[in-house]
Amino acid sequence: MRPWILTTLAFIVLTVGFASPARAARNRETFTRLSGQILETLQSFYPVEATRMGIHSYDHRLADYSPKAVKQMRDRLTGFVKQLHAYRDFKFTQQDGIDYKLIRSNVEVALLDLDKLRWYEKSPQLYVDEAVDGVYYLMLSQHAPLGERLLSILARMKEVPDLFATAKRNVKAPPEVYIELATESLAAAQKFYQEVATELTREFPARADEIQGISSRAREAMNDFAVHLGGMERGPEAGFAVGKDNFDYLLSHYYFLNFDSDSLLRLGENLLAEIDSEYRRYQAYVEGNYQNGKDSVFVPASFNRQDVLDYYQWETGQVRLFLEQKGVVTVPADIAPVRVVETPPVLRSMITAVAYQPAGPFDEHQEGIFYVRPLPNELDSAQLGARYRFAHRRGFKGSVVHEAYPGHHLQMQVAGRHPSDVRKWQSNPMLTEGWALYCEELMYRAGLYGGEEPSIWLAVLGGLRYRAARIVADVKLHTGRFTYDECVDWMIKTLEAETESDRNYHRSMVRKYTCTPTRWMCYLVGKKEIERLRDDVKVKEGDQFSERKFYDRLLAEGSIPLALIRETFGLK
Repeated sequence: MRPWILTTLAFIVLTVGFASPARAARNRETFTRLSGQILETLQSFYPVEATRMGIHSYDHRLADYSPKAVKQMRDRLTGFVKQLHAYRDFKFTQQDGIDYKLIRSNVEVALLDLDKLRWYEKSPQLYVDEAVDGVYYLMLSQHAPLGERLLSILARMKEVPDLFATAKRNVKAPPEVYIELATESLAAAQKFYQEVATELTREFPARADEIQGISSRAREAMNDFAVHLGGMERGPEAGFAVGKDNFDYLLSHYYFLNFDSDSLLRLGENLLAEIDSEYRRYQAYVEGNYQNGKDSVFVPASFNRQDVLDYYQWETGQVRLFLEQKGVVTVPADIAPVRVVETPPVLRSMITAVAYQPAGPFDEHQEGIFYVRPLPNELDSAQLGARYRFAHRRGFKGSVVHEAYPGHHLQMQVAGRHPSDVRKWQSNPMLTEGWALYCEELMYRAGLYGGEEPSIWLAVLGGLRYRAARIVADVKLHTGRFTYDECVDWMIKTLEAETESDRNYHRSMVRKYTCTPTRWMCYLVGKKEIERLRDDVKVKEGDQFSERKFYDRLLAEGSIPLALIRETFGLK
Protein backbone atom coordinates (compact mmCIF):
# COMPACT_ATOMS: atom_id res chain seq x y z
CA MET A 1 0.00 0.00 0.00
CA ARG A 2 1.30 3.46 -0.85
CA PRO A 3 2.51 5.63 2.07
CA TRP A 4 0.02 8.42 1.39
CA ILE A 5 -2.82 5.91 1.60
CA LEU A 6 -1.62 4.72 5.00
CA THR A 7 -1.31 8.30 6.21
CA THR A 8 -4.79 9.23 5.00
CA LEU A 9 -6.29 6.08 6.51
CA ALA A 10 -4.65 6.73 9.88
CA PHE A 11 -5.92 10.31 9.88
CA ILE A 12 -9.45 9.16 9.06
CA VAL A 13 -9.47 6.51 11.79
CA LEU A 14 -8.26 9.00 14.40
CA THR A 15 -10.71 11.77 13.53
CA VAL A 16 -13.85 10.34 12.01
CA GLY A 17 -15.52 9.56 15.29
CA PHE A 18 -15.32 13.11 16.65
CA ALA A 19 -18.10 15.58 15.97
CA SER A 20 -16.54 19.02 16.57
CA PRO A 21 -17.22 21.45 13.69
CA ALA A 22 -13.52 21.88 12.92
CA ARG A 23 -12.87 18.16 12.79
CA ALA A 24 -16.07 17.55 10.84
CA ALA A 25 -14.86 20.06 8.26
CA ARG A 26 -11.47 18.34 8.07
CA ASN A 27 -13.14 14.96 7.70
CA ARG A 28 -15.29 16.30 4.89
CA GLU A 29 -12.17 17.66 3.21
CA THR A 30 -10.37 14.31 3.44
CA PHE A 31 -13.47 12.51 2.15
CA THR A 32 -13.68 14.89 -0.82
CA ARG A 33 -10.00 14.26 -1.54
CA LEU A 34 -10.50 10.49 -1.25
CA SER A 35 -13.51 10.64 -3.59
CA GLY A 36 -11.40 12.47 -6.15
CA GLN A 37 -8.68 9.82 -5.91
CA ILE A 38 -11.26 7.06 -6.41
CA LEU A 39 -12.80 8.76 -9.44
CA GLU A 40 -9.40 9.32 -11.00
CA THR A 41 -8.48 5.67 -10.41
CA LEU A 42 -11.69 4.45 -12.05
CA GLN A 43 -11.25 6.81 -14.98
CA SER A 44 -7.66 5.73 -15.51
CA PHE A 45 -8.48 2.01 -15.44
CA TYR A 46 -11.60 2.47 -17.61
CA PRO A 47 -10.37 5.12 -20.09
CA VAL A 48 -13.12 4.53 -22.64
CA GLU A 49 -15.80 5.10 -20.01
CA ALA A 50 -13.96 8.29 -19.05
CA THR A 51 -14.17 9.46 -22.67
CA ARG A 52 -17.90 8.72 -22.76
CA MET A 53 -18.40 10.81 -19.63
CA GLY A 54 -16.48 13.76 -21.08
CA ILE A 55 -13.14 13.28 -19.32
CA HIS A 56 -10.37 13.35 -21.92
CA SER A 57 -7.20 12.78 -19.92
CA TYR A 58 -7.05 9.15 -21.08
CA ASP A 59 -8.34 9.43 -24.65
CA HIS A 60 -5.14 7.90 -25.99
CA ARG A 61 -5.53 4.60 -24.13
CA LEU A 62 -7.62 1.43 -24.02
CA ALA A 63 -8.16 -0.59 -20.85
CA ASP A 64 -5.34 -2.88 -19.77
CA TYR A 65 -6.68 -6.26 -18.61
CA SER A 66 -3.30 -7.92 -18.21
CA PRO A 67 -3.00 -9.97 -14.97
CA LYS A 68 -0.59 -7.44 -13.49
CA ALA A 69 -2.84 -4.45 -14.21
CA VAL A 70 -5.94 -6.23 -12.93
CA LYS A 71 -4.18 -7.24 -9.71
CA GLN A 72 -2.98 -3.68 -9.13
CA MET A 73 -6.50 -2.38 -9.65
CA ARG A 74 -8.00 -4.98 -7.31
CA ASP A 75 -5.46 -4.00 -4.65
CA ARG A 76 -6.27 -0.33 -5.04
CA LEU A 77 -10.00 -0.98 -4.85
CA THR A 78 -9.53 -3.12 -1.74
CA GLY A 79 -7.57 -0.27 -0.17
CA PHE A 80 -10.36 2.16 -1.01
CA VAL A 81 -12.93 -0.15 0.59
CA LYS A 82 -10.95 -0.03 3.84
CA GLN A 83 -10.61 3.74 3.72
CA LEU A 84 -14.30 4.21 3.01
CA HIS A 85 -15.21 1.84 5.84
CA ALA A 86 -13.72 4.34 8.28
CA TYR A 87 -16.52 6.76 7.36
CA ARG A 88 -19.35 4.34 8.14
CA ASP A 89 -20.36 6.21 11.32
CA PHE A 90 -19.53 9.73 10.17
CA LYS A 91 -22.39 12.24 10.48
CA PHE A 92 -22.67 13.35 6.86
CA THR A 93 -25.06 15.97 5.58
CA GLN A 94 -27.78 14.33 3.49
CA GLN A 95 -26.11 15.29 0.20
CA ASP A 96 -22.62 14.21 1.31
CA GLY A 97 -24.08 11.00 2.70
CA ILE A 98 -25.48 10.15 -0.72
CA ASP A 99 -22.11 10.91 -2.32
CA TYR A 100 -20.51 8.56 0.19
CA LYS A 101 -22.93 5.74 -0.69
CA LEU A 102 -22.40 6.33 -4.40
CA ILE A 103 -18.61 6.33 -4.34
CA ARG A 104 -18.61 3.28 -2.08
CA SER A 105 -20.96 1.56 -4.55
CA ASN A 106 -18.66 2.46 -7.46
CA VAL A 107 -15.72 0.83 -5.68
CA GLU A 108 -17.65 -2.26 -4.55
CA VAL A 109 -19.17 -2.95 -7.97
CA ALA A 110 -15.83 -2.46 -9.74
CA LEU A 111 -14.26 -4.89 -7.27
CA LEU A 112 -17.09 -7.37 -7.87
CA ASP A 113 -16.45 -7.19 -11.62
CA LEU A 114 -12.71 -7.83 -11.29
CA ASP A 115 -12.68 -10.21 -8.34
CA LYS A 116 -15.77 -12.39 -8.71
CA LEU A 117 -17.52 -11.87 -12.04
CA ARG A 118 -14.19 -11.66 -13.90
CA TRP A 119 -15.63 -10.59 -17.25
CA TYR A 120 -12.09 -10.17 -18.54
CA GLU A 121 -11.64 -13.96 -18.27
CA LYS A 122 -14.96 -15.14 -19.70
CA SER A 123 -16.32 -12.48 -22.07
CA PRO A 124 -14.59 -11.96 -25.43
CA GLN A 125 -17.20 -9.27 -26.10
CA LEU A 126 -15.59 -7.12 -23.42
CA TYR A 127 -12.54 -6.67 -25.64
CA VAL A 128 -14.55 -6.07 -28.80
CA ASP A 129 -16.56 -3.37 -27.06
CA GLU A 130 -13.37 -1.75 -25.76
CA ALA A 131 -11.90 -1.53 -29.26
CA VAL A 132 -15.09 -0.27 -30.87
CA ASP A 133 -16.27 2.14 -28.17
CA GLY A 134 -12.79 3.55 -27.73
CA VAL A 135 -12.87 4.91 -31.29
CA TYR A 136 -16.65 5.39 -31.52
CA TYR A 137 -16.84 7.88 -28.63
CA LEU A 138 -13.93 9.88 -30.02
CA MET A 139 -15.57 10.08 -33.44
CA LEU A 140 -18.78 11.32 -31.81
CA SER A 141 -17.16 13.76 -29.42
CA GLN A 142 -17.22 17.48 -30.10
CA HIS A 143 -14.81 18.41 -27.32
CA ALA A 144 -12.05 19.22 -29.82
CA PRO A 145 -11.59 19.56 -33.60
CA LEU A 146 -11.20 16.28 -35.47
CA GLY A 147 -7.56 17.11 -36.14
CA GLU A 148 -6.86 16.99 -32.41
CA ARG A 149 -9.00 13.91 -31.84
CA LEU A 150 -7.15 12.16 -34.66
CA LEU A 151 -4.11 11.68 -32.44
CA SER A 152 -6.16 9.89 -29.78
CA ILE A 153 -8.07 7.82 -32.34
CA LEU A 154 -4.85 6.56 -33.90
CA ALA A 155 -3.30 5.95 -30.47
CA ARG A 156 -6.24 3.74 -29.50
CA MET A 157 -6.17 1.91 -32.82
CA LYS A 158 -2.49 1.18 -32.23
CA GLU A 159 -3.37 -0.52 -28.94
CA VAL A 160 -5.87 -2.91 -30.52
CA PRO A 161 -3.34 -5.69 -31.34
CA ASP A 162 -2.14 -5.71 -27.72
CA LEU A 163 -5.73 -5.62 -26.48
CA PHE A 164 -6.63 -8.80 -28.39
CA ALA A 165 -3.34 -10.47 -27.49
CA THR A 166 -4.37 -9.98 -23.86
CA ALA A 167 -7.83 -11.34 -24.67
CA LYS A 168 -6.28 -14.51 -26.10
CA ARG A 169 -4.36 -15.07 -22.88
CA ASN A 170 -7.23 -14.24 -20.54
CA VAL A 171 -10.39 -15.72 -22.02
CA LYS A 172 -10.78 -19.44 -21.42
CA ALA A 173 -13.71 -21.69 -22.38
CA PRO A 174 -16.49 -19.09 -22.83
CA PRO A 175 -20.03 -20.34 -23.48
CA GLU A 176 -21.06 -20.82 -27.10
CA VAL A 177 -23.35 -17.79 -27.02
CA TYR A 178 -20.40 -15.54 -26.13
CA ILE A 179 -18.36 -16.87 -29.03
CA GLU A 180 -21.25 -16.31 -31.43
CA LEU A 181 -21.82 -12.77 -30.18
CA ALA A 182 -18.14 -11.80 -30.28
CA THR A 183 -17.61 -13.33 -33.72
CA GLU A 184 -20.55 -11.39 -35.12
CA SER A 185 -19.41 -8.20 -33.37
CA LEU A 186 -15.84 -8.57 -34.66
CA ALA A 187 -17.11 -8.55 -38.24
CA ALA A 188 -18.99 -5.31 -37.56
CA ALA A 189 -15.96 -3.88 -35.74
CA GLN A 190 -13.68 -4.49 -38.71
CA LYS A 191 -16.16 -2.76 -40.99
CA PHE A 192 -16.37 0.17 -38.57
CA TYR A 193 -12.60 0.56 -38.42
CA GLN A 194 -12.43 0.53 -42.21
CA GLU A 195 -15.13 3.20 -42.41
CA VAL A 196 -13.33 5.33 -39.82
CA ALA A 197 -10.07 5.01 -41.76
CA THR A 198 -11.84 6.05 -44.97
CA GLU A 199 -13.36 9.08 -43.27
CA LEU A 200 -10.07 10.12 -41.65
CA THR A 201 -8.17 9.64 -44.90
CA ARG A 202 -10.64 11.89 -46.67
CA GLU A 203 -10.18 14.57 -43.99
CA PHE A 204 -6.39 14.19 -43.71
CA PRO A 205 -5.07 12.95 -47.07
CA ALA A 206 -1.47 13.76 -46.16
CA ARG A 207 -1.62 11.08 -43.46
CA ALA A 208 -3.45 8.49 -45.55
CA ASP A 209 -0.72 5.84 -45.44
CA GLU A 210 -0.34 6.14 -41.67
CA ILE A 211 -4.08 6.01 -41.03
CA GLN A 212 -4.68 3.05 -43.35
CA GLY A 213 -1.70 1.17 -41.94
CA ILE A 214 -2.77 1.56 -38.31
CA SER A 215 -6.36 0.67 -39.14
CA SER A 216 -5.25 -2.35 -41.17
CA ARG A 217 -3.15 -3.74 -38.31
CA ALA A 218 -6.04 -3.29 -35.91
CA ARG A 219 -8.42 -5.11 -38.25
CA GLU A 220 -5.94 -7.92 -38.72
CA ALA A 221 -5.80 -8.33 -34.94
CA MET A 222 -9.59 -8.49 -34.84
CA ASN A 223 -9.68 -11.08 -37.60
CA ASP A 224 -6.99 -13.12 -35.88
CA PHE A 225 -9.01 -13.08 -32.66
CA ALA A 226 -12.12 -14.22 -34.55
CA VAL A 227 -10.15 -17.20 -35.91
CA HIS A 228 -8.88 -17.89 -32.40
CA LEU A 229 -12.46 -17.91 -31.07
CA GLY A 230 -13.51 -20.37 -33.76
CA GLY A 231 -11.07 -22.95 -32.46
CA MET A 232 -11.53 -22.22 -28.77
CA GLU A 233 -12.84 -24.78 -26.31
CA ARG A 234 -16.47 -24.09 -25.39
CA GLY A 235 -17.49 -23.73 -21.77
CA PRO A 236 -20.77 -24.75 -20.09
CA GLU A 237 -23.91 -23.73 -21.96
CA ALA A 238 -25.08 -21.49 -19.10
CA GLY A 239 -21.58 -20.26 -18.25
CA PHE A 240 -22.75 -16.68 -18.74
CA ALA A 241 -24.92 -16.76 -15.59
CA VAL A 242 -23.51 -14.67 -12.75
CA GLY A 243 -25.44 -16.62 -10.13
CA LYS A 244 -28.04 -15.59 -7.57
CA ASP A 245 -25.55 -14.25 -4.99
CA ASN A 246 -23.85 -11.90 -7.44
CA PHE A 247 -27.16 -10.81 -8.97
CA ASP A 248 -28.50 -10.03 -5.50
CA TYR A 249 -25.30 -8.16 -4.68
CA LEU A 250 -25.85 -5.88 -7.67
CA LEU A 251 -29.46 -5.27 -6.68
CA SER A 252 -28.44 -4.17 -3.19
CA HIS A 253 -25.05 -2.49 -3.83
CA TYR A 254 -25.59 -0.88 -7.24
CA TYR A 255 -29.32 -0.13 -7.16
CA PHE A 256 -29.78 -0.05 -3.35
CA LEU A 257 -32.95 -2.13 -3.65
CA ASN A 258 -34.32 -3.92 -0.61
CA PHE A 259 -35.43 -7.07 -2.43
CA ASP A 260 -33.58 -10.00 -3.98
CA SER A 261 -33.74 -11.76 -7.34
CA ASP A 262 -36.54 -14.11 -6.22
CA SER A 263 -38.73 -11.13 -5.34
CA LEU A 264 -37.72 -9.39 -8.56
CA LEU A 265 -38.73 -12.43 -10.58
CA ARG A 266 -42.14 -12.53 -8.91
CA LEU A 267 -42.54 -8.81 -9.60
CA GLY A 268 -41.65 -9.32 -13.25
CA GLU A 269 -44.02 -12.25 -13.67
CA ASN A 270 -46.88 -10.36 -12.01
CA LEU A 271 -46.27 -7.26 -14.11
CA LEU A 272 -46.10 -9.35 -17.27
CA ALA A 273 -49.40 -11.08 -16.52
CA GLU A 274 -51.10 -7.79 -15.65
CA ILE A 275 -49.81 -5.84 -18.65
CA ASP A 276 -50.31 -8.71 -21.08
CA SER A 277 -53.96 -8.95 -20.05
CA GLU A 278 -54.44 -5.21 -20.52
CA TYR A 279 -52.60 -5.29 -23.85
CA ARG A 280 -54.76 -8.08 -25.24
CA ARG A 281 -57.98 -6.44 -24.06
CA TYR A 282 -57.04 -3.12 -25.62
CA GLN A 283 -55.76 -4.78 -28.80
CA ALA A 284 -59.17 -6.39 -29.28
CA TYR A 285 -60.83 -3.01 -28.67
CA VAL A 286 -58.63 -1.29 -31.28
CA GLU A 287 -59.14 -4.01 -33.87
CA GLY A 288 -62.90 -3.96 -33.35
CA ASN A 289 -63.39 -0.21 -33.42
CA TYR A 290 -60.67 1.36 -35.54
CA GLN A 291 -59.59 0.90 -39.12
CA ASN A 292 -55.91 0.39 -39.73
CA GLY A 293 -54.26 1.55 -42.91
CA LYS A 294 -52.69 4.51 -44.66
CA ASP A 295 -53.77 8.03 -43.91
CA SER A 296 -55.71 9.54 -46.79
CA VAL A 297 -53.85 12.82 -47.26
CA PHE A 298 -52.77 14.92 -50.20
CA VAL A 299 -49.01 14.79 -50.81
CA PRO A 300 -47.70 18.09 -52.25
CA ALA A 301 -45.52 17.73 -55.32
CA SER A 302 -42.95 20.01 -53.69
CA PHE A 303 -42.43 17.70 -50.68
CA ASN A 304 -38.83 16.47 -50.73
CA ARG A 305 -36.06 14.73 -48.82
CA GLN A 306 -34.98 17.84 -46.92
CA ASP A 307 -38.56 18.41 -45.77
CA VAL A 308 -38.43 15.04 -43.99
CA LEU A 309 -35.27 16.03 -42.11
CA ASP A 310 -36.71 19.45 -41.33
CA TYR A 311 -39.78 17.77 -39.87
CA TYR A 312 -37.67 15.73 -37.44
CA GLN A 313 -36.01 18.88 -36.08
CA TRP A 314 -39.31 20.77 -36.00
CA GLU A 315 -41.03 17.99 -34.06
CA THR A 316 -38.26 17.96 -31.49
CA GLY A 317 -38.86 21.66 -30.90
CA GLN A 318 -42.63 21.21 -30.81
CA VAL A 319 -42.51 18.58 -28.06
CA ARG A 320 -40.25 20.85 -26.03
CA LEU A 321 -42.69 23.71 -26.57
CA PHE A 322 -45.57 21.48 -25.40
CA LEU A 323 -43.68 20.74 -22.19
CA GLU A 324 -43.14 24.42 -21.54
CA GLN A 325 -46.71 25.43 -22.33
CA LYS A 326 -48.30 22.66 -20.26
CA GLY A 327 -45.84 23.01 -17.41
CA VAL A 328 -45.27 19.26 -17.21
CA VAL A 329 -41.66 19.69 -16.17
CA THR A 330 -39.28 22.63 -16.22
CA VAL A 331 -37.04 22.94 -19.27
CA PRO A 332 -34.15 25.26 -18.39
CA ALA A 333 -33.97 28.18 -20.82
CA ASP A 334 -30.24 27.61 -21.31
CA ILE A 335 -30.42 23.87 -21.82
CA ALA A 336 -28.13 22.60 -24.58
CA PRO A 337 -29.82 22.08 -27.94
CA VAL A 338 -30.68 18.78 -29.58
CA ARG A 339 -29.56 18.51 -33.19
CA VAL A 340 -31.30 15.95 -35.40
CA VAL A 341 -29.02 14.47 -38.05
CA GLU A 342 -28.94 11.51 -40.36
CA THR A 343 -26.56 8.89 -39.07
CA PRO A 344 -23.34 9.61 -40.98
CA PRO A 345 -21.84 6.80 -43.12
CA VAL A 346 -18.91 6.28 -40.74
CA LEU A 347 -21.31 5.38 -37.88
CA ARG A 348 -23.96 3.38 -39.72
CA SER A 349 -22.55 -0.01 -38.86
CA MET A 350 -22.79 0.95 -35.16
CA ILE A 351 -26.05 2.94 -35.12
CA THR A 352 -28.78 1.05 -36.94
CA ALA A 353 -31.90 2.78 -35.59
CA VAL A 354 -33.03 6.05 -34.03
CA ALA A 355 -30.58 6.90 -31.25
CA TYR A 356 -29.70 9.74 -28.92
CA GLN A 357 -26.06 10.50 -28.16
CA PRO A 358 -25.63 12.74 -25.12
CA ALA A 359 -22.66 14.92 -24.43
CA GLY A 360 -20.61 13.64 -21.52
CA PRO A 361 -21.58 15.41 -18.28
CA PHE A 362 -17.98 16.63 -17.87
CA ASP A 363 -17.70 17.92 -21.45
CA GLU A 364 -17.71 21.65 -22.09
CA HIS A 365 -19.57 21.18 -25.39
CA GLN A 366 -23.07 20.05 -24.42
CA GLU A 367 -25.01 19.62 -27.67
CA GLY A 368 -27.09 16.45 -27.84
CA ILE A 369 -27.15 14.56 -31.15
CA PHE A 370 -30.33 12.79 -32.23
CA TYR A 371 -29.53 10.28 -34.97
CA VAL A 372 -32.24 9.23 -37.43
CA ARG A 373 -32.10 6.62 -40.14
CA PRO A 374 -30.48 7.91 -43.32
CA LEU A 375 -32.77 8.68 -46.22
CA PRO A 376 -32.11 7.63 -49.81
CA ASN A 377 -30.73 10.45 -51.93
CA GLU A 378 -33.64 9.98 -54.28
CA LEU A 379 -37.15 9.16 -53.02
CA ASP A 380 -39.81 7.88 -55.40
CA SER A 381 -43.44 8.98 -55.09
CA ALA A 382 -44.42 6.04 -52.87
CA GLN A 383 -41.52 6.70 -50.47
CA LEU A 384 -42.26 10.41 -50.35
CA GLY A 385 -45.93 9.68 -49.75
CA ALA A 386 -45.16 7.38 -46.82
CA ARG A 387 -42.88 9.95 -45.23
CA TYR A 388 -45.37 12.76 -45.79
CA ARG A 389 -48.09 10.75 -44.05
CA PHE A 390 -45.64 10.08 -41.21
CA ALA A 391 -45.01 13.82 -40.84
CA HIS A 392 -48.70 14.64 -41.31
CA ARG A 393 -49.72 12.44 -38.37
CA ARG A 394 -46.61 13.61 -36.46
CA GLY A 395 -45.30 10.10 -36.06
CA PHE A 396 -41.93 11.18 -34.67
CA LYS A 397 -43.42 12.34 -31.37
CA GLY A 398 -42.87 9.05 -29.59
CA SER A 399 -39.17 8.97 -30.41
CA VAL A 400 -38.74 12.57 -29.25
CA VAL A 401 -40.49 11.82 -25.95
CA HIS A 402 -38.19 8.91 -25.11
CA GLU A 403 -34.91 10.22 -26.48
CA ALA A 404 -35.12 14.00 -26.07
CA TYR A 405 -37.99 15.78 -24.26
CA PRO A 406 -38.69 15.02 -21.50
CA GLY A 407 -36.68 11.80 -21.80
CA HIS A 408 -32.95 11.23 -22.08
CA HIS A 409 -31.78 14.64 -23.24
CA LEU A 410 -33.61 16.66 -20.60
CA GLN A 411 -32.80 14.20 -17.82
CA MET A 412 -29.10 13.94 -18.64
CA GLN A 413 -28.71 17.66 -19.16
CA VAL A 414 -30.23 18.46 -15.77
CA ALA A 415 -28.26 15.65 -14.09
CA GLY A 416 -25.02 17.01 -15.51
CA ARG A 417 -25.58 20.33 -13.75
CA HIS A 418 -25.19 18.81 -10.30
CA PRO A 419 -22.17 20.40 -8.59
CA SER A 420 -20.86 17.11 -7.21
CA ASP A 421 -18.34 15.28 -9.42
CA VAL A 422 -19.40 12.05 -7.73
CA ARG A 423 -22.99 12.62 -8.87
CA LYS A 424 -21.94 13.63 -12.38
CA TRP A 425 -19.94 10.39 -12.76
CA GLN A 426 -23.04 8.27 -12.15
CA SER A 427 -25.11 6.78 -14.95
CA ASN A 428 -27.47 4.41 -13.17
CA PRO A 429 -29.79 2.84 -15.76
CA MET A 430 -32.67 2.42 -13.33
CA LEU A 431 -32.97 6.21 -13.33
CA THR A 432 -31.99 6.98 -16.93
CA GLU A 433 -33.99 4.22 -18.61
CA GLY A 434 -36.77 4.18 -16.03
CA TRP A 435 -37.36 7.90 -16.58
CA ALA A 436 -37.41 7.63 -20.38
CA LEU A 437 -39.96 4.80 -20.20
CA TYR A 438 -42.00 6.69 -17.60
CA CYS A 439 -42.15 9.66 -19.98
CA GLU A 440 -43.97 7.64 -22.64
CA GLU A 441 -47.06 7.28 -20.46
CA LEU A 442 -46.59 10.69 -18.84
CA MET A 443 -46.77 12.51 -22.16
CA TYR A 444 -49.70 10.45 -23.45
CA ARG A 445 -51.71 11.33 -20.35
CA ALA A 446 -50.57 14.97 -20.59
CA GLY A 447 -52.34 15.19 -23.95
CA LEU A 448 -49.40 15.33 -26.36
CA TYR A 449 -51.31 13.18 -28.85
CA GLY A 450 -54.62 15.01 -28.44
CA GLY A 451 -57.57 12.91 -27.26
CA GLU A 452 -57.72 9.15 -27.34
CA GLU A 453 -55.15 7.76 -29.77
CA PRO A 454 -55.67 3.99 -29.72
CA SER A 455 -52.64 3.09 -31.82
CA ILE A 456 -50.36 5.17 -29.59
CA TRP A 457 -51.70 3.74 -26.35
CA LEU A 458 -51.47 0.22 -27.76
CA ALA A 459 -47.83 0.90 -28.62
CA VAL A 460 -47.20 2.15 -25.06
CA LEU A 461 -48.76 -1.03 -23.65
CA GLY A 462 -46.75 -3.15 -26.06
CA GLY A 463 -43.56 -1.47 -24.88
CA LEU A 464 -44.45 -2.11 -21.24
CA ARG A 465 -45.23 -5.76 -21.96
CA TYR A 466 -41.85 -6.16 -23.65
CA ARG A 467 -40.03 -4.56 -20.71
CA ALA A 468 -41.89 -6.81 -18.26
CA ALA A 469 -40.77 -9.88 -20.21
CA ARG A 470 -37.19 -8.62 -20.03
CA ILE A 471 -37.33 -8.55 -16.22
CA VAL A 472 -38.15 -12.27 -16.23
CA ALA A 473 -35.50 -13.01 -18.87
CA ASP A 474 -32.84 -11.03 -17.01
CA VAL A 475 -33.35 -12.83 -13.71
CA LYS A 476 -33.81 -16.33 -15.11
CA LEU A 477 -30.78 -16.11 -17.38
CA HIS A 478 -28.41 -14.98 -14.67
CA THR A 479 -29.69 -17.18 -11.86
CA GLY A 480 -29.39 -20.31 -13.99
CA ARG A 481 -33.10 -20.87 -14.67
CA PHE A 482 -32.88 -20.22 -18.43
CA THR A 483 -30.36 -21.34 -21.00
CA TYR A 484 -29.87 -19.02 -23.95
CA ASP A 485 -32.06 -21.16 -26.21
CA GLU A 486 -34.77 -21.53 -23.58
CA CYS A 487 -34.87 -17.75 -23.10
CA VAL A 488 -35.08 -17.10 -26.84
CA ASP A 489 -37.94 -19.58 -27.23
CA TRP A 490 -39.75 -18.07 -24.24
CA MET A 491 -39.41 -14.50 -25.52
CA ILE A 492 -40.62 -15.47 -28.99
CA LYS A 493 -43.64 -17.29 -27.58
CA THR A 494 -44.49 -14.74 -24.89
CA LEU A 495 -44.27 -11.75 -27.22
CA GLU A 496 -45.79 -13.62 -30.18
CA ALA A 497 -43.01 -12.93 -32.64
CA GLU A 498 -44.52 -13.95 -35.96
CA THR A 499 -41.94 -12.92 -38.54
CA GLU A 500 -38.41 -14.22 -38.94
CA SER A 501 -37.18 -10.67 -38.52
CA ASP A 502 -38.86 -10.43 -35.11
CA ARG A 503 -37.50 -13.81 -34.07
CA ASN A 504 -33.99 -12.83 -35.09
CA TYR A 505 -34.37 -9.63 -33.12
CA HIS A 506 -35.08 -11.61 -29.96
CA ARG A 507 -32.16 -13.95 -30.62
CA SER A 508 -29.87 -10.94 -30.96
CA MET A 509 -31.22 -9.20 -27.87
CA VAL A 510 -31.02 -12.27 -25.63
CA ARG A 511 -27.32 -12.53 -26.54
CA LYS A 512 -26.94 -9.04 -25.11
CA TYR A 513 -28.89 -9.98 -22.00
CA THR A 514 -26.34 -12.71 -21.25
CA CYS A 515 -23.55 -10.10 -21.07
CA THR A 516 -25.28 -7.45 -18.98
CA PRO A 517 -26.99 -8.79 -15.83
CA THR A 518 -29.54 -6.42 -14.21
CA ARG A 519 -29.40 -3.96 -17.09
CA TRP A 520 -32.63 -5.06 -18.73
CA MET A 521 -34.83 -5.15 -15.66
CA CYS A 522 -34.07 -1.44 -15.14
CA TYR A 523 -36.56 -0.01 -17.62
CA LEU A 524 -39.83 -1.15 -16.11
CA VAL A 525 -38.60 -1.50 -12.52
CA GLY A 526 -37.27 2.05 -12.80
CA LYS A 527 -40.63 3.28 -14.09
CA LYS A 528 -42.47 1.55 -11.25
CA GLU A 529 -40.04 2.96 -8.67
CA ILE A 530 -40.64 6.49 -10.01
CA GLU A 531 -44.39 5.92 -9.73
CA ARG A 532 -44.02 4.62 -6.17
CA LEU A 533 -41.86 7.58 -5.20
CA ARG A 534 -44.29 10.06 -6.78
CA ASP A 535 -47.26 8.53 -4.96
CA ASP A 536 -45.43 8.44 -1.62
CA VAL A 537 -44.33 12.08 -1.95
CA LYS A 538 -47.89 13.03 -2.85
CA VAL A 539 -49.19 11.40 0.34
CA LYS A 540 -46.46 13.03 2.40
CA GLU A 541 -46.96 16.55 0.99
CA GLY A 542 -50.73 16.44 0.63
CA ASP A 543 -52.19 19.67 -0.73
CA GLN A 544 -48.68 21.08 -1.13
CA PHE A 545 -47.75 18.44 -3.70
CA SER A 546 -46.87 19.70 -7.18
CA GLU A 547 -46.18 17.13 -9.87
CA ARG A 548 -44.02 19.55 -11.81
CA LYS A 549 -41.91 20.38 -8.74
CA PHE A 550 -41.60 16.66 -8.04
CA TYR A 551 -40.17 15.99 -11.51
CA ASP A 552 -37.86 18.99 -11.31
CA ARG A 553 -36.49 17.79 -7.99
CA LEU A 554 -36.21 14.19 -9.18
CA LEU A 555 -34.14 15.13 -12.24
CA ALA A 556 -31.95 17.57 -10.32
CA GLU A 557 -30.55 14.78 -8.12
CA GLY A 558 -28.54 13.29 -10.99
CA SER A 559 -28.46 9.88 -12.68
CA ILE A 560 -28.35 8.03 -9.37
CA PRO A 561 -30.32 5.07 -7.97
CA LEU A 562 -33.94 5.89 -7.23
CA ALA A 563 -33.60 4.36 -3.77
CA LEU A 564 -31.14 7.13 -2.89
CA ILE A 565 -33.38 9.81 -4.37
CA ARG A 566 -36.08 8.60 -1.98
CA GLU A 567 -33.77 9.65 0.84
CA THR A 568 -33.65 13.22 -0.45
CA PHE A 569 -37.44 13.31 -0.09
CA GLY A 570 -37.18 12.02 3.47
CA LEU A 571 -38.62 8.61 2.58
CA LYS A 572 -37.43 5.11 3.39
